[in-house]
Amino acid sequence: MDVTIEMADDVAVLIPSGNFVASETDSFNAQIAKLVENNIRYMLLDMSRIKFMDSSGLDAIMSVNKQVTNGGGIFACAALHDNVQKVFRVTWADQKIPIVATRSDGLQMIQGLRADKAQ
Repeated sequence: MDVTIEMADDVAVLIPSGNFVASETDSFNAQIAKLVENNIRYMLLDMSRIKFMDSSGLDAIMSVNKQVTNGGGIFACAALHDNVQKVFRVTWADQKIPIVATRSDGLQMIQGLRADKAQ
């Protein structure tokens, strides 16, 4: 699985492609660790290029969510394919991580939540 990282102001947009499975989580976690080390507190995971995810992939996403939010940041997922969305729904992960339809929706949501925190 390849992960492209694009910056939209101070939001890191992570765009993985391929299958999000156990063999790919170490690499994903290493990339997240670098972002956290660089004080990136706002992350959007664009899942539009992921068609399959196993429980290890979900666990990696839940771990990132916890790490980012515990550090005072905001984490969200966007553009989930039906199969991936089912994994989130069945495990109740969609109750813990904000999920939006598109990348632009995610960026708007993060900016709105940031503004709310600042007040």
